[in-house]
Amino acid sequence: MTRLAPGLLALVLAGTAACSGGGLGSSFREPGITLEQVTLRGVGLTGGSLDLGIRVDNPNGVDLRGAGLRLGFDVENAHVGDGELPDTYLIPANGTGTITVPVRFTWSGLAGAARNALGYGELPYRMTGEARFTTPLGRASVPFERTGRVPLAKAAGLIIPR
Repeated sequence: MTRLAPGLLALVLAGTAACSGGGLGSSFREPGITLEQVTLRGVGLTGGSLDLGIRVDNPNGVDLRGAGLRLGFDVENAHVGDGELPDTYLIPANGTGTITVPVRFTWSGLAGAARNALGYGELPYRMTGEARFTTPLGRASVPFERTGRVPLAKAAGLIIPR
């Protein structure tokens, strides 16, 4: 029995070290976070609102419960706005989910090129942020940065000022 105790203690200490610091150790694989679509929800004299449709791919064998997401959104090198999703969301084990993150913007904050881009069918974008998750194994924070072009959908009847 005394021979087993030191081995068991070493195993417990190794497991604790792997999960310390708010991470899940080597067992956690970062989820893929991509921007699928931007929907222009509303515009007014001072600005408007966008919904960012973000796809989260979970490569882990356990459910990921979203514990918050923050991001900054740029179009054609102009900062459009920041979004935050404080609500929880669930991404199933080895599955995919889409979440919607609202972003408010002002016309005065947009450069002319970004304002014109809102009138086209797709946007050249840059998105940076951090997603936080909880799992049965612990907490994880996943920073991300994405660039590319994304389809822009407009709510019925919207006219974009130029």
